[in-house]
Amino acid sequence: MDTEGLMLTLCEFLDLSKNAPLKDVLFTAFKQAIALGRIPAGTAINEKQLAQSLHISRTPIRAALDQLASERLVERKPGSGIIVRGISKRDADEVYEIRVVLEALATVKAARNMTEQDFEDLRALLEEGQRLNAADDVDGVVQNWDDFNRFIFSKADSPRLQSIIEPLQAYTRYFRNMSAKPEERRNQALEEHWGIYLAMRFGPEKKIEQVVRTHLNNSYNLVNGEMTTFGIE
Repeated sequence: MDTEGLMLTLCEFLDLSKNAPLKDVLFTAFKQAIALGRIPAGTAINEKQLAQSLHISRTPIRAALDQLASERLVERKPGSGIIVRGISKRDADEVYEIRVVLEALATVKAARNMTEQDFEDLRALLEEGQRLNAADDVDGVVQNWDDFNRFIFSKADSPRLQSIIEPLQAYTRYFRNMSAKPEERRNQALEEHWGIYLAMRFGPEKKIEQVVRTHLNNSYNLVNGEMTTFGIE
């Protein structure tokens, strides 16, 4: 794909109606186009040429590409510039296999560290998720899921573990967000989060590992289905 084709494809996904910094708008557009295979793996991105085609400065493009690189969707190769990695089912399989192990560990560590007030705060977060779901606020529910995960990882008190998990979560987040549109899946995910909360609060640790594994397996099945729908192999 040449720069002109890249620019035209990117413009299809640009949503300038949102009151957001241009770098964030570009990042979202890039991520959606890459996730859906509209910008194929192997595509080289020239920042300067793309900036000229879009009639903007290179700064927001560079910032968006840096964020994409942190989520492993593109990589900077010496001598070759920026190359799109894309998303494949094989990648998603590997990501979820790793996440099951690491997120179960993080959740167990968090449960060991949390105070009664922490558990009350987590309960309030879950109740807020229920309220958002009842209002059919899909974006709010998705944000609540992210807040739930971040709360637990912060209580695990393991920055190195968190730095490994967060890029893995980001890798398939677009498809997870797509799967959140049906009310049935939102209901199921919120119920699973309550199950994780109860296992963390009352144990035993084997139960925590079990409910986290079940939650991630269900999430993967839905992500896998979304990828199939979009023809991603």
